[in-house]
Amino acid sequence: MNKIPFRQQPAFRSLLLGVALLGIYVYYIFWGGGFWSNAVGIALDLLLLMILYPICRFFYSQFILPTRTWDERQQIAARLRLHAGHGHGPAIFVRNGRKVERTGESDKSGPGVLWIDTASAVVTRTPLTFKRVLGPGVHFIAANEKIGSVISLHPQNQSLGPIQGDNPFTKLKDNPTDEEGHRFTEMRTRCMAVRATTRDGHEIFPTLNVSFKIDARPAKPGQKGSRFGFNAEAVERAARSEGVNPASSSEDKRRVAWNQLPGLMAAELWREYLGKFTLNELFEATQKPLPTIHQPEIPPSTMAAMPPPLIIRSDYRSRLLRNFNNDWEKRLNVLMPPEPPAPEEEIHQAQLAGGPKPEATGQTALQIINQMIKARLSQAVVVKLDECGRPTEGQQVSDEYRKLTERGIVVLGAGAGSLLLDPEAERQLLYSWTSSWLTNAREDQKRIERLGVAYAEKGRHAAQLDHALELSEAFNKAGPASVPAAVAALLLAAEDEIRTSDRLQSMARSELELLRDLEKWLEEK
Repeated sequence: MNKIPFRQQPAFRSLLLGVALLGIYVYYIFWGGGFWSNAVGIALDLLLLMILYPICRFFYSQFILPTRTWDERQQIAARLRLHAGHGHGPAIFVRNGRKVERTGESDKSGPGVLWIDTASAVVTRTPLTFKRVLGPGVHFIAANEKIGSVISLHPQNQSLGPIQGDNPFTKLKDNPTDEEGHRFTEMRTRCMAVRATTRDGHEIFPTLNVSFKIDARPAKPGQKGSRFGFNAEAVERAARSEGVNPASSSEDKRRVAWNQLPGLMAAELWREYLGKFTLNELFEATQKPLPTIHQPEIPPSTMAAMPPPLIIRSDYRSRLLRNFNNDWEKRLNVLMPPEPPAPEEEIHQAQLAGGPKPEATGQTALQIINQMIKARLSQAVVVKLDECGRPTEGQQVSDEYRKLTERGIVVLGAGAGSLLLDPEAERQLLYSWTSSWLTNAREDQKRIERLGVAYAEKGRHAAQLDHALELSEAFNKAGPASVPAAVAALLLAAEDEIRTSDRLQSMARSELELLRDLEKWLEEK
């Protein structure tokens, strides 16, 4: 039933204008001599009306929607004709995954039109089955075709758990009002959706956040397509995965949309992994980092080409240069003594990454849980943990990832935060942290000292490489023809290096004088 009053409908305005024009035309005919005297003119007017009406309708209809092809112009002209007679179907604009329509527009029967923006997609249906997947653009639907599902192509974020002001450990006061009881029920429903228990029996209520989108690659700049990505197969899978919750009393909540599944899966994974750890382990950095698991879809990396072997010459000139460099390195070590040797693991990490890194410290159980939740939702194979949260040698196939992939969903991130604890347990945690802060501070100090050693060792190594590079460049540039000329070139390069460095110039004054004496001795020889 159309809820729009008849006087506000386009058909009423068209009828009123037609009656007014017909009255003017009849008055003109009778004023000009009557019907029979103007019969030929009336016939010509009717013929001209039948010719110009479809032409004008076709011409003006192409300005209603951004149509491009001849078929689209014919389609919109046909719907404009039906609109004049109130026989058209729904005309709906889909923006950001939501329908923008007038009241009762979706209930209309007849051929309709859909205008979908670049951040949305639509799956249409008939009374029996799904029919088409429509991406961004203008689309014309048949009389028996309705919108079955509207899919947003935006990256979406779903949040579950208590909101600001919720306290799941409070009880409903005596004799509450209906509004207070309703608010308390809603608060308990939000909190119980993410309720979980640690291995030692403490209840925790977190706020779970999951970000995801339809599995589609965005169009590159300059290419046709949606900048959010549109994949017809993934959109159809998401629409077909929607279900119905028969236990829901509300009609709005009875439909289980496609974008509710990632959050529900994250809540189940949170319960699973929280039960493997104790309350203290959640905040103590005592867990080993998770190992890296290579995914099946990632191709094996190719072997890097072996570097050419280092050739060490053994002629007289080469031995002289090596002896000179070794002697100069000893003098540098005297002027700038190296720090005590750093732990082998720290130096190895610093050399691999091009810079020093902190040693592989432990992680908290909360970090492990967040990593596992994200891995189970976004990876095909994940690390397998035992009942105490320790990584085992085996691997685990993620059923959650498989189910999301089958539904055309890709998870971008997931994790838990803003934990709500029992007040008594929270006080015990604060007391334990206060009593152990000095021990933790000393451990941090030792770690920082070890990191400083790694930085100093890498800096010394880099200084030696730079010194050797400058000497070799000066030697190649001079191109000495004899051993004395080669030694003179190296002495000049070393002297220039000291002069251009403020630090070396203030610390190596005696060595600079020694270099000058060596240069004079070579000139005399």
